[in-house]
Amino acid sequence: MKEEIRKSLEQAIKELQSSRDWPDFDLSEINVERPKGEAFGDYTTNIAMVLAKSVGKNPLDIADQIVELINGQKNESLEKIEIVKPGYINFYLSEKYFQELIQAVIDKQADFGSGEKKKEKIMVEYSQPNTLKEFHIGHLRNVFIGSSLVNVLRKAGYDVTAANYIGDTGTHIAKCLWGILKFHPDVDWDKVENKTEFLGTIYSEAVQKIESDPKLENEFRETQKKLAEKEPELMKLWEKTRQWSLDDFSKIYDRLGTKFDVYFYESEEEESGKKMVESLIEKGIARESEGAVIADLEKYDLGVLVLQRNDGSVLYGLKDIPLAIKKFDQYKIDKSIVVVDIRQSLYFRQLVKILEIYGINKSTEHIGYEFVMLKGGESMSSRKGNVIPGRKLLDLIISEVGKKFPETVEAEKIGLAAARFFMLKYGAATKIEFDIDEAVKLEGATGPYVQYAQVRIRSIMRIAEEFFSDNQKNSADLTLLTHEKELSLIRELDRFGELIDEVSKTYEVSRFPYYAIRLADKFHSFYNDCQVLDPKNPELSKARLKLVEAVRIVLGETLRIINVEAPERM
Repeated sequence: MKEEIRKSLEQAIKELQSSRDWPDFDLSEINVERPKGEAFGDYTTNIAMVLAKSVGKNPLDIADQIVELINGQKNESLEKIEIVKPGYINFYLSEKYFQELIQAVIDKQADFGSGEKKKEKIMVEYSQPNTLKEFHIGHLRNVFIGSSLVNVLRKAGYDVTAANYIGDTGTHIAKCLWGILKFHPDVDWDKVENKTEFLGTIYSEAVQKIESDPKLENEFRETQKKLAEKEPELMKLWEKTRQWSLDDFSKIYDRLGTKFDVYFYESEEEESGKKMVESLIEKGIARESEGAVIADLEKYDLGVLVLQRNDGSVLYGLKDIPLAIKKFDQYKIDKSIVVVDIRQSLYFRQLVKILEIYGINKSTEHIGYEFVMLKGGESMSSRKGNVIPGRKLLDLIISEVGKKFPETVEAEKIGLAAARFFMLKYGAATKIEFDIDEAVKLEGATGPYVQYAQVRIRSIMRIAEEFFSDNQKNSADLTLLTHEKELSLIRELDRFGELIDEVSKTYEVSRFPYYAIRLADKFHSFYNDCQVLDPKNPELSKARLKLVEAVRIVLGETLRIINVEAPERM
């Protein structure tokens, strides 16, 4: 409806330009928004005030002329149009529009709110854990953002490839392997219950040993050199420990319900990067400096990016360049979106500039996210050994859910919803102190609160089967839905399609938890004031059941986009 109103405004302004000899106006400046409150209508625009500057007339007079022309278009979806000082035009949708919307939701089911199929192909790369390190709570936030973004872009009609880029090479790998050989050569791995957690501990130990005794640096460097030279015995250890990590990641993704279409590995891109060094130098993108290879981006105010150290070791840039080329050439994508730690913002600007100089002008966008820590805790660091494993956080949440909901048999679903909601309701650039007690509450902006709305809806629908057959429910008279709480709830349903379109452009997936909360709020308010199943008024009951069914569909789709399942009972 928003676009329809915008087109009506555009048509009216064109007519006024031709009949009143108004100057040319950039029609893209027509802005239609949702007002701050329902008392101001369903949509509003300040276009009359914008036009006043170029036309040289009072905004109220301009608004009056625009409204007169739009009223002449006789749009049945509009109940009325009001002009408010100093020149706002407020649009009120008709009851008929809202009533027809309910049937549209039910007819389209899960397709409601979906955008038209688009030609643009997008790859979203997210998660990016490092082998031989713990999958920590920061990785959980990454997965929650990335998987939600994949879902909303697909809902908006884009062809989306979900990608994961595993860090299975680099300094941290060499340090962990050195730590195993130096301090744990005789460990019986068969007796180590959580191998990835132990590997993370070894890595932290290795870092701390080297920092406390610099003489050990040479020993570590020797191991790093052997790894780069693919020394057979060291490679066997690398392959074995790498697989332990990959297996552990798979278990975590299964638990989170996360699926990837393609996996990339740093070890593979490192080899490709080494082969590119000469061509990068020839193209003037890189140059040698004191034995290292660098990309000097000072003239772009982007500093210097080291691609390869003077010992031959490859850094991120020299891996990400061939990976980007592979994405665009092999997967034929139009845009690459990468969800990664906000501290990498400068690096990604450097990478995008290098790709641009190289000749790749397709879009690469970075979505940065901030730290996550437990409430009252310190910032995490693998080097310090104080990372909070993702599985540990989930287990703690689910344990708390068991206390809050002792009757439930679906604590896992409730716990995962609590974790997702808590992390997603904050903008990606906001630091999070994860509060488990707050996350599992049944009231407020929480996952369990929204799940409870869906559980209540399912309960209503089960009870309704005893009152009405499917044919009876289908014959409902939706014109009976005129109560203010009914219309307020339908208005919220109407926002869903716009939300999909807007988030597919802004990537602000944090808006979905809040939309789910508002929809749940309005449903609970409707339920408290409007008796759904009233034996004395079966016709109104049938109409309200249709509304409840529409809420079930939209709320279910909202939860699906952020990968939340509602339990049958709580």
